[in-house]
Amino acid sequence: MKVKNRFIYIGFPAYFFLPILFNLLFSNPVQAQVTEPEDSIMTSDEAEEAPDDEGEDFDNFTGYTDLNYWDFIRIPKFTFDSAMIPAHDHYPAGWDTITINPYKVDLRNMNDTVLIALRDSMDCFFHPPALGDITSTFGFRRWGRRSKFHFGVDVRMEVGDPVYAMFDGVVRVAKRSADYGYVVLIRHYNGLETLYAHFNQLLTWPGAPVRSGDIIGLAGSTGKSTGPHLHFEVRYKGEKIDPNKIVYFPTGSLLSDSLVIDKSCFSHLYKVQANKLRTRYHLVKKGETLSKIAYKYGISVKTLARLNRISTKTKLRPGRRLRLR
Repeated sequence: MKVKNRFIYIGFPAYFFLPILFNLLFSNPVQAQVTEPEDSIMTSDEAEEAPDDEGEDFDNFTGYTDLNYWDFIRIPKFTFDSAMIPAHDHYPAGWDTITINPYKVDLRNMNDTVLIALRDSMDCFFHPPALGDITSTFGFRRWGRRSKFHFGVDVRMEVGDPVYAMFDGVVRVAKRSADYGYVVLIRHYNGLETLYAHFNQLLTWPGAPVRSGDIIGLAGSTGKSTGPHLHFEVRYKGEKIDPNKIVYFPTGSLLSDSLVIDKSCFSHLYKVQANKLRTRYHLVKKGETLSKIAYKYGISVKTLARLNRISTKTKLRPGRRLRLR
Protein backbone atom coordinates (compact mmCIF):
# COMPACT_ATOMS: atom_id res chain seq x y z
CA MET A 1 0.00 0.00 0.00
CA LYS A 2 1.34 3.47 -0.83
CA VAL A 3 0.15 7.05 -0.64
CA LYS A 4 -0.56 9.03 -3.82
CA ASN A 5 -1.62 12.67 -3.53
CA ARG A 6 -2.96 12.15 0.01
CA PHE A 7 -5.28 9.34 -1.14
CA ILE A 8 -4.65 5.75 -0.09
CA TYR A 9 -4.10 3.48 -3.03
CA ILE A 10 -4.54 -0.24 -2.36
CA GLY A 11 -4.29 -1.66 -5.86
CA PHE A 12 -7.99 -2.33 -6.59
CA PRO A 13 -9.54 -1.17 -9.88
CA ALA A 14 -12.04 1.70 -9.70
CA TYR A 15 -15.04 -0.45 -10.66
CA PHE A 16 -14.47 -2.51 -7.47
CA PHE A 17 -15.96 0.35 -5.46
CA LEU A 18 -19.06 0.89 -7.63
CA PRO A 19 -21.28 -1.65 -5.74
CA ILE A 20 -20.25 -0.05 -2.43
CA LEU A 21 -21.06 3.43 -3.72
CA PHE A 22 -24.39 2.19 -5.11
CA ASN A 23 -25.37 0.69 -1.73
CA LEU A 24 -24.47 3.89 0.10
CA LEU A 25 -26.63 5.96 -2.23
CA PHE A 26 -29.60 3.63 -2.44
CA SER A 27 -29.61 1.72 0.88
CA ASN A 28 -32.62 3.88 1.72
CA PRO A 29 -34.98 4.55 -1.18
CA VAL A 30 -34.48 8.04 -2.54
CA GLN A 31 -37.90 9.64 -2.36
CA ALA A 32 -39.28 12.41 -4.51
CA GLN A 33 -38.45 15.83 -3.16
CA VAL A 34 -40.03 18.44 -5.43
CA THR A 35 -40.29 22.10 -4.58
CA GLU A 36 -43.43 23.66 -5.95
CA PRO A 37 -45.00 27.09 -5.68
CA GLU A 38 -47.59 27.34 -2.95
CA ASP A 39 -50.24 28.54 -5.38
CA SER A 40 -49.56 25.73 -7.85
CA ILE A 41 -51.70 23.32 -5.82
CA MET A 42 -55.04 23.14 -7.59
CA THR A 43 -57.31 22.98 -4.57
CA SER A 44 -60.45 23.04 -6.69
CA ASP A 45 -59.15 20.01 -8.56
CA GLU A 46 -57.09 17.99 -6.15
CA ALA A 47 -59.35 18.44 -3.13
CA GLU A 48 -61.86 16.21 -4.89
CA GLU A 49 -59.75 13.21 -3.93
CA ALA A 50 -60.10 13.30 -0.13
CA PRO A 51 -62.37 14.80 2.53
CA ASP A 52 -61.54 18.25 3.84
CA ASP A 53 -61.67 17.07 7.45
CA GLU A 54 -59.32 14.13 6.95
CA GLY A 55 -56.09 14.75 8.83
CA GLU A 56 -52.50 14.44 7.71
CA ASP A 57 -51.95 11.33 9.86
CA PHE A 58 -51.06 9.19 6.86
CA ASP A 59 -48.81 11.76 5.22
CA ASN A 60 -45.73 11.17 7.34
CA PHE A 61 -43.09 11.10 4.62
CA THR A 62 -41.15 14.30 4.06
CA GLY A 63 -38.30 13.04 1.87
CA TYR A 64 -34.63 13.88 2.07
CA THR A 65 -34.04 17.61 2.10
CA ASP A 66 -30.53 17.32 0.64
CA LEU A 67 -31.37 15.12 -2.34
CA ASN A 68 -33.50 15.54 -5.42
CA TYR A 69 -34.83 12.20 -6.63
CA TRP A 70 -34.52 12.88 -10.33
CA ASP A 71 -30.83 13.70 -9.95
CA PHE A 72 -30.44 9.94 -9.60
CA ILE A 73 -32.90 8.64 -12.18
CA ARG A 74 -32.97 11.27 -14.92
CA ILE A 75 -30.78 10.73 -17.96
CA PRO A 76 -27.60 12.83 -17.55
CA LYS A 77 -27.79 16.19 -19.36
CA PHE A 78 -31.46 15.53 -20.17
CA THR A 79 -33.14 18.40 -22.01
CA PHE A 80 -36.77 18.55 -22.98
CA ASP A 81 -37.54 19.22 -26.63
CA SER A 82 -40.97 20.75 -27.28
CA ALA A 83 -41.20 18.50 -30.34
CA MET A 84 -41.73 15.65 -27.86
CA ILE A 85 -45.07 17.08 -26.68
CA PRO A 86 -47.79 14.55 -27.57
CA ALA A 87 -51.30 15.09 -28.98
CA HIS A 88 -50.83 18.57 -30.45
CA ASP A 89 -54.17 18.27 -32.22
CA HIS A 90 -55.99 17.83 -28.90
CA TYR A 91 -53.91 20.29 -26.84
CA PRO A 92 -52.67 23.11 -29.08
CA ALA A 93 -51.75 25.51 -26.26
CA GLY A 94 -48.69 25.08 -24.07
CA TRP A 95 -47.12 22.45 -21.84
CA ASP A 96 -47.72 23.02 -18.11
CA THR A 97 -45.57 20.90 -15.76
CA ILE A 98 -47.01 22.30 -12.52
CA THR A 99 -50.79 22.65 -12.81
CA ILE A 100 -52.71 19.40 -13.08
CA ASN A 101 -55.64 20.95 -14.95
CA PRO A 102 -54.56 24.12 -16.77
CA TYR A 103 -57.19 23.84 -19.51
CA LYS A 104 -60.35 25.01 -17.72
CA VAL A 105 -62.75 23.88 -20.44
CA ASP A 106 -66.36 22.78 -19.96
CA LEU A 107 -67.03 19.64 -21.97
CA ARG A 108 -70.58 19.05 -20.77
CA ASN A 109 -71.93 20.60 -23.95
CA MET A 110 -69.23 19.59 -26.41
CA ASN A 111 -70.62 19.32 -29.92
CA ASP A 112 -67.95 17.09 -31.42
CA THR A 113 -67.39 13.38 -31.09
CA VAL A 114 -63.77 12.31 -30.65
CA LEU A 115 -62.53 8.80 -31.36
CA ILE A 116 -59.57 7.77 -29.21
CA ALA A 117 -57.44 4.75 -30.14
CA LEU A 118 -56.67 2.63 -27.08
CA ARG A 119 -54.86 -0.21 -28.79
CA ASP A 120 -53.80 -1.15 -32.29
CA SER A 121 -51.14 -3.26 -33.93
CA MET A 122 -49.07 -0.29 -35.08
CA ASP A 123 -48.17 2.22 -32.38
CA CYS A 124 -50.80 2.16 -29.61
CA PHE A 125 -50.27 -0.31 -26.80
CA PHE A 126 -52.00 -0.87 -23.45
CA HIS A 127 -50.94 -1.99 -19.98
CA PRO A 128 -53.14 -1.89 -16.83
CA PRO A 129 -51.90 0.72 -14.35
CA ALA A 130 -52.10 -1.79 -11.50
CA LEU A 131 -53.65 -5.08 -10.49
CA GLY A 132 -55.68 -5.31 -7.31
CA ASP A 133 -59.10 -5.04 -5.71
CA ILE A 134 -61.10 -1.85 -6.26
CA THR A 135 -61.74 -0.24 -2.88
CA SER A 136 -63.55 2.85 -4.17
CA THR A 137 -64.96 3.40 -7.63
CA PHE A 138 -65.94 6.38 -9.78
CA GLY A 139 -68.98 8.25 -8.44
CA PHE A 140 -70.51 9.66 -5.28
CA ARG A 141 -69.46 8.26 -1.92
CA ARG A 142 -70.17 9.23 1.66
CA TRP A 143 -67.63 11.16 3.70
CA GLY A 144 -69.05 11.49 7.20
CA ARG A 145 -72.36 13.33 6.93
CA ARG A 146 -71.87 14.53 3.37
CA SER A 147 -71.68 13.09 -0.10
CA LYS A 148 -68.66 13.71 -2.27
CA PHE A 149 -67.81 12.74 -5.82
CA HIS A 150 -64.81 10.47 -6.36
CA PHE A 151 -63.29 11.16 -9.78
CA GLY A 152 -61.23 8.00 -10.14
CA VAL A 153 -60.84 4.45 -8.94
CA ASP A 154 -58.81 3.31 -5.94
CA VAL A 155 -56.85 0.07 -6.30
CA ARG A 156 -55.69 -1.66 -3.11
CA MET A 157 -51.90 -2.09 -3.12
CA GLU A 158 -49.01 -2.72 -0.77
CA VAL A 159 -46.32 -0.11 -0.19
CA GLY A 160 -43.67 -0.61 -2.86
CA ASP A 161 -45.89 -2.34 -5.43
CA PRO A 162 -45.09 -1.18 -8.99
CA VAL A 163 -47.42 1.18 -10.87
CA TYR A 164 -47.33 1.17 -14.67
CA ALA A 165 -47.90 3.71 -17.44
CA MET A 166 -51.16 2.83 -19.20
CA PHE A 167 -50.21 4.00 -22.72
CA ASP A 168 -47.18 5.50 -24.45
CA GLY A 169 -46.71 9.19 -23.73
CA VAL A 170 -44.70 11.89 -21.97
CA VAL A 171 -44.81 12.76 -18.26
CA ARG A 172 -46.31 16.24 -17.88
CA VAL A 173 -46.47 16.46 -14.06
CA ALA A 174 -44.46 14.62 -11.39
CA LYS A 175 -44.55 16.33 -8.01
CA ARG A 176 -45.92 16.30 -4.48
CA SER A 177 -49.31 17.87 -3.76
CA ALA A 178 -51.24 18.30 -0.52
CA ASP A 179 -54.06 15.91 -1.42
CA TYR A 180 -52.69 13.56 -4.07
CA GLY A 181 -49.35 13.11 -2.31
CA TYR A 182 -46.70 12.09 -4.82
CA VAL A 183 -48.50 12.24 -8.15
CA VAL A 184 -47.72 11.61 -11.81
CA LEU A 185 -49.75 12.82 -14.79
CA ILE A 186 -48.95 11.50 -18.27
CA ARG A 187 -50.17 12.93 -21.55
CA HIS A 188 -50.55 10.15 -24.09
CA TYR A 189 -50.17 10.22 -27.85
CA ASN A 190 -53.80 9.12 -28.25
CA GLY A 191 -55.05 12.35 -26.58
CA LEU A 192 -55.89 11.06 -23.11
CA GLU A 193 -54.15 12.03 -19.89
CA THR A 194 -53.87 9.62 -16.96
CA LEU A 195 -53.18 10.51 -13.33
CA TYR A 196 -51.62 8.25 -10.68
CA ALA A 197 -51.56 9.35 -7.03
CA HIS A 198 -50.33 8.54 -3.50
CA PHE A 199 -46.95 7.12 -4.54
CA ASN A 200 -44.37 6.24 -1.93
CA GLN A 201 -41.61 6.79 -4.49
CA LEU A 202 -41.56 8.34 -7.95
CA LEU A 203 -39.47 6.76 -10.68
CA THR A 204 -39.99 9.35 -13.40
CA TRP A 205 -39.78 13.11 -13.93
CA PRO A 206 -41.49 15.88 -15.95
CA GLY A 207 -40.67 15.53 -19.62
CA ALA A 208 -39.71 11.86 -19.43
CA PRO A 209 -40.93 9.76 -22.36
CA VAL A 210 -42.65 6.56 -21.21
CA ARG A 211 -43.83 3.42 -22.92
CA SER A 212 -46.92 1.42 -22.03
CA GLY A 213 -45.97 -0.87 -19.15
CA ASP A 214 -43.05 1.23 -17.88
CA ILE A 215 -42.89 1.41 -14.08
CA ILE A 216 -43.41 5.07 -13.13
CA GLY A 217 -43.42 4.72 -9.34
CA LEU A 218 -43.97 2.57 -6.28
CA ALA A 219 -47.33 2.55 -4.52
CA GLY A 220 -47.77 4.17 -1.13
CA SER A 221 -50.03 6.28 1.03
CA THR A 222 -48.79 9.87 0.75
CA GLY A 223 -51.18 12.82 0.70
CA LYS A 224 -54.70 12.46 2.05
CA SER A 225 -54.92 8.70 2.12
CA THR A 226 -56.23 6.15 4.59
CA GLY A 227 -53.91 3.35 3.52
CA PRO A 228 -51.67 2.13 0.68
CA HIS A 229 -53.46 2.31 -2.67
CA LEU A 230 -53.32 3.75 -6.16
CA HIS A 231 -55.76 6.52 -7.01
CA PHE A 232 -56.14 6.43 -10.80
CA GLU A 233 -57.89 8.91 -13.11
CA VAL A 234 -58.47 9.20 -16.86
CA ARG A 235 -58.80 12.74 -18.23
CA TYR A 236 -59.50 14.47 -21.51
CA LYS A 237 -58.64 18.18 -21.66
CA GLY A 238 -58.64 18.22 -17.87
CA GLU A 239 -62.09 16.71 -17.33
CA LYS A 240 -62.37 13.25 -15.79
CA ILE A 241 -63.80 10.19 -17.52
CA ASP A 242 -64.92 7.05 -15.70
CA PRO A 243 -61.93 4.64 -15.94
CA ASN A 244 -64.37 1.73 -15.76
CA LYS A 245 -65.41 2.63 -19.31
CA ILE A 246 -61.91 1.67 -20.43
CA VAL A 247 -60.49 -0.99 -18.10
CA TYR A 248 -62.01 -4.02 -16.39
CA PHE A 249 -59.89 -3.75 -13.26
CA PRO A 250 -60.47 -7.23 -11.74
CA THR A 251 -58.49 -8.73 -14.64
CA GLY A 252 -56.68 -5.61 -15.89
CA SER A 253 -58.10 -6.06 -19.38
CA LEU A 254 -59.05 -3.43 -21.94
CA LEU A 255 -62.80 -3.30 -22.69
CA SER A 256 -62.41 -2.02 -26.25
CA ASP A 257 -59.71 -1.01 -28.70
CA SER A 258 -61.16 2.51 -28.96
CA LEU A 259 -63.09 5.05 -26.89
CA VAL A 260 -65.73 7.43 -28.18
CA ILE A 261 -65.68 10.73 -26.28
CA ASP A 262 -68.75 12.95 -26.43
CA LYS A 263 -70.75 15.03 -23.97
CA SER A 264 -72.26 11.90 -22.39
CA CYS A 265 -68.81 11.09 -20.94
CA PHE A 266 -69.12 14.20 -18.77
CA SER A 267 -72.78 14.01 -17.73
CA HIS A 268 -71.68 13.30 -14.15
CA LEU A 269 -70.47 16.92 -13.93
CA TYR A 270 -74.09 18.11 -13.78
CA LYS A 271 -74.61 15.98 -10.66
CA VAL A 272 -71.38 17.30 -9.17
CA GLN A 273 -72.47 20.89 -9.81
CA ALA A 274 -75.90 20.27 -8.28
CA ASN A 275 -74.26 18.77 -5.21
CA LYS A 276 -71.98 21.80 -4.84
CA LEU A 277 -74.92 24.18 -5.10
CA ARG A 278 -76.45 22.56 -2.04
CA THR A 279 -73.42 23.74 -0.10
CA ARG A 280 -74.15 27.03 1.63
CA TYR A 281 -70.72 27.92 3.04
CA HIS A 282 -67.07 27.37 2.17
CA LEU A 283 -64.19 27.31 4.66
CA VAL A 284 -61.17 29.01 3.08
CA LYS A 285 -57.99 26.96 2.81
CA LYS A 286 -54.41 28.15 2.51
CA GLY A 287 -53.66 29.42 -0.98
CA GLU A 288 -57.29 29.84 -2.06
CA THR A 289 -58.46 33.01 -3.77
CA LEU A 290 -61.90 34.37 -4.58
CA SER A 291 -61.48 33.36 -8.21
CA LYS A 292 -60.54 29.77 -7.36
CA ILE A 293 -63.48 29.40 -4.98
CA ALA A 294 -65.89 31.02 -7.45
CA TYR A 295 -64.70 28.67 -10.21
CA LYS A 296 -65.09 25.67 -7.91
CA TYR A 297 -68.75 26.43 -7.18
CA GLY A 298 -69.68 27.78 -10.59
CA ILE A 299 -70.50 31.34 -9.50
CA SER A 300 -68.97 34.67 -10.44
CA VAL A 301 -66.36 36.49 -8.35
CA LYS A 302 -68.66 39.53 -8.15
CA THR A 303 -71.51 37.42 -6.78
CA LEU A 304 -69.23 35.80 -4.20
CA ALA A 305 -67.89 39.19 -3.12
CA ARG A 306 -71.39 40.68 -2.91
CA LEU A 307 -72.72 37.81 -0.79
CA ASN A 308 -69.89 38.30 1.70
CA ARG A 309 -69.78 42.11 1.53
CA ILE A 310 -66.14 42.20 0.49
CA SER A 311 -64.16 43.55 -2.46
CA THR A 312 -63.32 41.37 -5.45
CA LYS A 313 -59.66 42.08 -4.59
CA THR A 314 -59.92 40.99 -0.95
CA LYS A 315 -57.14 38.63 0.18
CA LEU A 316 -58.60 35.68 2.04
CA ARG A 317 -57.22 34.27 5.26
CA PRO A 318 -57.34 30.50 5.91
CA GLY A 319 -60.26 29.60 8.15
CA ARG A 320 -62.59 32.33 6.92
CA ARG A 321 -66.16 31.20 6.23
CA LEU A 322 -67.65 32.39 2.95
CA ARG A 323 -71.31 32.42 2.11
CA LEU A 324 -72.06 30.83 -1.27
CA ARG A 325 -75.78 31.56 -1.71
